[in-house]
Amino acid sequence: MKVQKNYLSPKEYEIMTIFWSMDKPLTASEILQHRKEGTWAANSIHPLLNKLLENGYIVVCGSQRVAKVNSRLYEAKVSLSDYITNQVSEVFENETNKFNVSSFLSGLMGGDEEKDEKIISELENWLDDYSKKSV
Repeated sequence: MKVQKNYLSPKEYEIMTIFWSMDKPLTASEILQHRKEGTWAANSIHPLLNKLLENGYIVVCGSQRVAKVNSRLYEAKVSLSDYITNQVSEVFENETNKFNVSSFLSGLMGGDEEKDEKIISELENWLDDYSKKSV
């Protein structure tokens, strides 16, 4: 899924990680309850949510009664997988960037042999699946 803006500010990213980890619609007050303490002020939640709405990262999916008022329910429109795919695609598509696939793959390998083997296995499986599709 393509989004208008292919990057998130640190505050927007934190809100999205809350959506991705909770995997359910949330109100602004629920998002505030799950934020890291001191990362951003409570009164900045609505401008941040409005920016995420405007850029197509979240949608309003209903409302919920909280205390004596109705609160909007928001849910992620862009999955973590789609967001990461967009980030990596943007790097590959940037013609001014001297990006090297080998360097990228080397960066994935962190020296943890078990983790590296898992990554290699997943890449091999993906390459097998991809080559079967293109034949």
